[in-house]
Amino acid sequence: MTAIMRCRIERRRSFNPIHGESSRGYVLRLLTLGIMIGGVLIGISQPGNAQSQPAPTDAVDAPNVTPPAASLEQSLDNWLNQSTMTGDWGGLRARLSQDGFNFRAAYIGEYAYSFSGGKRIGGDYAQQLAVGMDMDMGKVAGLIGGTFHVSLNVREGRSTTADYIGNKIAVQEIFGDGENTRLAELSYQQLLFNNVLDLKAGFIVMGDDFGRTGILCDFENDAFCAHPVSLPTNSGWSDYPAGKWGGRVRVNLPDNFYAETAIIDVNPTYAAEDNGFKLSLQGSTGALVPVEFGKAVALGSAPMPGHYKIGAYYDSSEAPDVTNPNINYKGRYGAYVLADQMVWSFEPGTDRGLIVVANATISDKRTSPLPTYFTFALVAQGPFAARPYDFIAIGYVRDPVNSRVINKENALLAAQGVLNPGLEQGENVVELAYGLQATPWMQIHPNVQFIGNPGAFSFQHVPDAWVFGTHVALTF
Repeated sequence: MTAIMRCRIERRRSFNPIHGESSRGYVLRLLTLGIMIGGVLIGISQPGNAQSQPAPTDAVDAPNVTPPAASLEQSLDNWLNQSTMTGDWGGLRARLSQDGFNFRAAYIGEYAYSFSGGKRIGGDYAQQLAVGMDMDMGKVAGLIGGTFHVSLNVREGRSTTADYIGNKIAVQEIFGDGENTRLAELSYQQLLFNNVLDLKAGFIVMGDDFGRTGILCDFENDAFCAHPVSLPTNSGWSDYPAGKWGGRVRVNLPDNFYAETAIIDVNPTYAAEDNGFKLSLQGSTGALVPVEFGKAVALGSAPMPGHYKIGAYYDSSEAPDVTNPNINYKGRYGAYVLADQMVWSFEPGTDRGLIVVANATISDKRTSPLPTYFTFALVAQGPFAARPYDFIAIGYVRDPVNSRVINKENALLAAQGVLNPGLEQGENVVELAYGLQATPWMQIHPNVQFIGNPGAFSFQHVPDAWVFGTHVALTF
């Protein structure tokens, strides 16, 4: 089964959150609802997405007799069980792949409706289209182990967090990093010495290689997928689709160990809506140097896979003090620990099992809005034998406000005669999701989210919010 691509998304001009949505936004919501309903029906009728066997046909003795054409039912069944929605393009895709040109495309649509609490009741839709190509330079130019990557990304929509809830972290993980069409990656990767040394350089997405826990994209809330939000919030760290100029070196060591580092340009201007194809270094504020060590394990006789990572970064950019913008510090830093481990195998020899995920970060308290950050999640992958590619996920994120900022706000309120204002110490995010792998190329996962203390970062008393979300992903 081809994995559904999971990324992030955005908005440009969908509808006015106060005066109602445009016809375009309304059509997008109806389309997503139709896909969701259709996907559920398909998923129910296609247990486990097992590849159906061709219908038996009678032997043809005469060589000049044309075999009967596949029935409509058989054609539909083949389409629902192929790895991508658009298939092999009449054999063209396979021929291009044999020549070294591997094309990819995926769509993600996310709707989130805040039905209780927050600033007011309502919801928004965001969408993302990602297209790209990976060119095998061994086949194209004889450079064995070389790959040229190019990726484009389009994000549109609006944010339920901004329009209806008022909390800090987006309840739609694809909202952010530029509401536009942008170049996400233009890089060259080279494997050397039997894949021991892995080099990449160009316009790259740092988050594809550092601080990533892919399974956390089983959640719609951006607090989970696929990196701790504290990393880009506190520094010049960038995740998909925000590419930056840089280079990365990774060494793959024995026993599934690896070590990697990079030098990445820090340039806040790339996030501007009009800079989707900006490639100049104008606006750079410094360089970010991450270091990460990791190990993959397989525990028990099953075996049960796990991944453990520890990393740190230094950003040479100047950053203001969180309590006094007139004070600047040269450089900012942070560190993280990431772990995911299958602890219960539902079916030995398969990917089905219960996975525990725990992440934590710490950052420079002088300059960081989120000096600490904690994630914990449980993911039941393939919870039912008849649905081996579905999942059930529940997760919790705690993102505390910098205590220095809270102390400042308390002092300001006390000067105004407000004592014991009861400012919240941070947000709490909980999400419960079910992922339905309707076909190998379509995934739908409805979810319910709880946002505790939505006004913590704005120092306002905003009621806790409840959100219903729907994430639809298609691989073309």
